[in-house]
Amino acid sequence: MNERPRILAVDDDPAVRVLLTRVLNRAGYDVHAVETGEEAVDYLQANPVALLIVDKNLPRMHGLEVIRRGKELAPDVPVLLITAAPEPQLAAQVKVEVYLPKPFASIKAIEDAVKEAIARGKANQERQQMQRKLEEVMSQLRRPEAKKPI
Repeated sequence: MNERPRILAVDDDPAVRVLLTRVLNRAGYDVHAVETGEEAVDYLQANPVALLIVDKNLPRMHGLEVIRRGKELAPDVPVLLITAAPEPQLAAQVKVEVYLPKPFASIKAIEDAVKEAIARGKANQERQQMQRKLEEVMSQLRRPEAKKPI
């Protein structure tokens, strides 16, 4: 059985949560939408996700704090940052894969942003795995027994 990728969407606007859930469910994802950062952190503590979608301006726990805590719980999870107050340079500061301004340009824009974020997340994971393997090989080459002539 092919499991649908799970997405956690965090937005305090009920209309946005409904829109994201409907659009992304139709696109083949399993979406869990929550209203607050606290709910998002609780969910991440108990459930793996393929993508974290976070509104920047959330009540009580700011979206950037949700991202920080989410990365602590699941360092490899890609993040799509959404906001009505565009700050493109912010995406680089908080290490998100994709930035999507609200209001959304179209349903296709949402779908494309999600696909791009997941793809970038996978590419980042692959780069990290390759880096770890390279470091392991370099470490083995530095060992004294590796320097003995054959």
